[in-house]
Amino acid sequence: MKVTMWSLEKIIPYARNARKIPAQAIDKVAASLREFGWRQPIVVDREGVIICGHTRLLAAQKLGLTEAPVHVAENLTPAQVRAYRLLDNRSHEESGWDPDLLSFELLDLRGMGVDLDLTGFNMDEIDAFLAKCWCVARIMPASNNAKIT
Repeated sequence: MKVTMWSLEKIIPYARNARKIPAQAIDKVAASLREFGWRQPIVVDREGVIICGHTRLLAAQKLGLTEAPVHVAENLTPAQVRAYRLLDNRSHEESGWDPDLLSFELLDLRGMGVDLDLTGFNMDEIDAFLAKCWCVARIMPASNNAKIT
């Protein structure tokens, strides 16, 4: 996959983007960009119209950035572009969280001194997940092979 840096001015938002983007989502992505940098490119069609990445573009603009990594999906037909645009947004709604594993992940991150706001969860959610950890009888150390019992 080829990724190149583009001026934000060159990237065109899709005029019929059906996904609503609340200010809170833009703020979270902006915080992520500030902390972690670019980890996902904005995906555009041959004309430079966004397929995936409207929120990343808005977050970059909010931060006053001038460039973003972009991947041009040159091999997709116009119909595929439109279908993929919807799929990319809809597929996120199909997945969920394992609350037990998430609780331990948040606990470990807090122990590492990570600002838990950077996880995208609000403080009420974080507090509820962390409280769940304290209710578990046995906490095992985090590792790739650890099992929580």
